Amino acid sequence: MLVLLLFGWSESRAQETGVLLGLRYEEPIAKTLPYYAGGADSLSRAAYSTVLISENDGAVVTWAETNALLIPRNDGFWRVGTKRSVYNNWVEDFIWATPDGAAQALTGIQPYNGEYCQGHRKQTILYAGPRYLSLDQRSAGYCEGAAHPWFFNTLAVVPLDSTTHTGLDITDVLGPAAYETLTTNAATFLASLEDDIQRATYIEEPDAANWGLVRQPGLWTALGRLEAAEENRPNAYADLPLDIDLPASLTDQAPPAIDLARIQALAPEAIDFFTAPGQDWLVILHPDHLTIHPLTPEAIGAAAATVPVAPGARAVLVQWAGDARLQSWIRHFERLAQSD
Repeated sequence: MLVLLLFGWSESRAQETGVLLGLRYEEPIAKTLPYYAGGADSLSRAAYSTVLISENDGAVVTWAETNALLIPRNDGFWRVGTKRSVYNNWVEDFIWATPDGAAQALTGIQPYNGEYCQGHRKQTILYAGPRYLSLDQRSAGYCEGAAHPWFFNTLAVVPLDSTTHTGLDITDVLGPAAYETLTTNAATFLASLEDDIQRATYIEEPDAANWGLVRQPGLWTALGRLEAAEENRPNAYADLPLDIDLPASLTDQAPPAIDLARIQALAPEAIDFFTAPGQDWLVILHPDHLTIHPLTPEAIGAAAATVPVAPGARAVLVQWAGDARLQSWIRHFERLAQSD
């Protein structure tokens, strides 16, 4: 646990607001693990941290949890993270989610995979919210007696309290129109390919469960994935951006009033940005740090505070709060700091 108190800007505001940012970064592996396909699969391990930034009367206070995602729900905070396990020549990631303070419950590697297969299954969190996680899942391997190896690259949206779920259909979360958009975009993509040989690389109809929520600079978007027609074709898939209005229950925020171009005019290396609901301050994500800025319709102010983050970090959780809800968040982080 790391707690930082940072200076702020002088302009006074009557209402306190705060943002909870969950960050994913790649953690180097200390030694070479037995990944399938030899040197072609040098995979790092996904790790997660959470930063709470609050602002009131010119002061900026930040709290950081360095070991997991902390997600606020109606029944309190939940803690979400990942564990990597190794069984002989099989390597697998497990996403876990529990009420904060409860023990992790992990299924573990299946004995058959550990004894008779070599390969890996890597799970990466793309989005985390109070109801769902969006995952990128990549698996490759070979089992004794099989006709050929396999390669899978899929997306999945799973309930937060059921991380072993195989994935919810897009209609279950976003409605029937969302799947219609996915099928239309898949047909348009296939029609754009040069010939039938290229088109035969992919399945004709997209899987309604192969979709996810992903972060673009300043906002969340939906993404569908068209799978390979044959499971032994490595990296043969197509990502299909979906122009869909996401419900407020997922995104927690209206589209920002500024765009990345305006952000990058001030900070050319900016990766992402997060604007307060009142559009009066913002946070900019840089390659290895966050900066907090006052914001007006005319200008972005100079950075009032800087928060270091792991190199290459990307946002997977963005939640804003004010007043009583924010105070409950701060009290939770204070208790974590006292117990650290």
